[in-house]
Amino acid sequence: MSNYTTIRIFTKSGCPYCASAKAVLDEVGLPYVQHDVKASQRNADSSLYASGVATVPQIFFGDYHINGAEDIAALQQAGRLTELAQAMAGRDLGLEALSDAELAQGAEDTLLREYIPASDGSRDDDPEAWPLLRFYKQFFGFWPNCFEYMHQWPQAYKLFVYCHNMSAVKMAKEFLGDTMMYVSGFATSNAHGCNYCQVHAAATGDEESVGVIRQLKAAQAGNFDGSIGPFEVALAELAAAATTNQVTPELIERIRALAPQARGPVKDADKNLLGISLIVAAFGYLNVFNDLTSVEIEGDWMQKGQAAGVEAGRHGSSEANPSNLDYEIPEGGPSIPELFAKYEAAVGDLDAYAQREFGAMPIWFETFPAPVRKRHAYLYGELLGEKDHTLFSSELKHLMLRVSAIARSHDAVAANEAFMAHHTSENSQKSLERIRHCFAVATGRAEAEGVFTAQEKAALQLAWVSAQQPLTTPRRFVQSAMDTFDPVELVHLITVCSMGSMIQRFSAITQPEITSKVASFMNTHGLKTQSLVLRYPVPTKSLAGIA
Repeated sequence: MSNYTTIRIFTKSGCPYCASAKAVLDEVGLPYVQHDVKASQRNADSSLYASGVATVPQIFFGDYHINGAEDIAALQQAGRLTELAQAMAGRDLGLEALSDAELAQGAEDTLLREYIPASDGSRDDDPEAWPLLRFYKQFFGFWPNCFEYMHQWPQAYKLFVYCHNMSAVKMAKEFLGDTMMYVSGFATSNAHGCNYCQVHAAATGDEESVGVIRQLKAAQAGNFDGSIGPFEVALAELAAAATTNQVTPELIERIRALAPQARGPVKDADKNLLGISLIVAAFGYLNVFNDLTSVEIEGDWMQKGQAAGVEAGRHGSSEANPSNLDYEIPEGGPSIPELFAKYEAAVGDLDAYAQREFGAMPIWFETFPAPVRKRHAYLYGELLGEKDHTLFSSELKHLMLRVSAIARSHDAVAANEAFMAHHTSENSQKSLERIRHCFAVATGRAEAEGVFTAQEKAALQLAWVSAQQPLTTPRRFVQSAMDTFDPVELVHLITVCSMGSMIQRFSAITQPEITSKVASFMNTHGLKTQSLVLRYPVPTKSLAGIA
């Protein structure tokens, strides 16, 4: 077997995914060296240091990373494993030269909240923020910890709340009711691995929401007493599947068949499906933002979370909830309907706005509910555009979203982001090369000298990190962003990553297709649309190793 590279697979005992990956290698006849991450700290650190991913299995053909059992199975089905093993002949992972301390440092989960200072917006003097403060005083009783970091970009902080939470999420609540709001928020956050958002989903309704999460777990075990029956369990499965981009036609059909059994306010399957898509979109944003910043959980709510079986994990928790809204919030300022009208007026004709900002209507806009579509467009346009409050080029931000979409196998969204990156580019020809190489650069597979600056490479790598589930921040994979960007710049980039997650989870359920205009653009310029091919190109001499 001298024509093949050394294959290393990081595993742990009792892991069915690890067994599946090893079975694939055995079937193809590729020998491998196994490293049990539970057998030694060095093995555990080596897996994280080399892959940037907290789960196993992690597979390496030389220093060529294959991320998990699903991808290695897909590569086998595509008939590409032997080709990759041969292409990496003579290459090795090269971790033997690194000390235990070096591996541990690179694998360390680096809490970005220790780098990004809090920004207290609980006493904001911006009149446009006052309705938001009044809303959360009534809803939560406090200004949540995650806002301390969102507020570093005040415009994005306000627009996320007004244009999605108070718009799309409010619509979802009308369809789903309180019970499924708690359930869907918990299910999507659990699938992602965000303890902060799991706690919030369990604690938002005090004892009621804690009880709902307990009911959910009982119903998932077959006990359908209370407000959660088979239909609600299927909706929870949908929320989880949207998170991992594994929504199937069979699951959608099962939900439709079970809809007459709905125990919530609406029995219409389509309205429930739409409601779940809007909730998972909100938590897509929140899960990524809160995990990238590693925001601390509020103490009193943490106790509620523990009652529902959720631990603090990497977020940790404070002793109590903050009392930052225990004062008379100023009266006056614009009303929420006035703010909605302002945002919708800024969009004007949606077709013209989309053509100007994006070059065409983004593919998921058509499936976003019409009453809040303009507000969603404004949120996306302001955060991804080049405005007086933004810090990075629109092209780079669309490329970041392309990277995260490729990482999560959202082919249509990734193609759309490529189209929009090209539309917003100041250098169309160079933009095509940037589209071609952005994922390879984000993962260290290619250097692409002269195509990206060091700062842009750090931003693309952060986008790749944001797409991992569970999302952790290994030092080796976030240090370049910390070294390159100041805290406010980093919050801007984290926010962009969060917007990408919102779009992807919504699209996982609504499943928009690549438009003819985007397809023509991709075909004309020879740009690939299959995420698996983009994640695993045939190695060339330009590939970067572990160094």
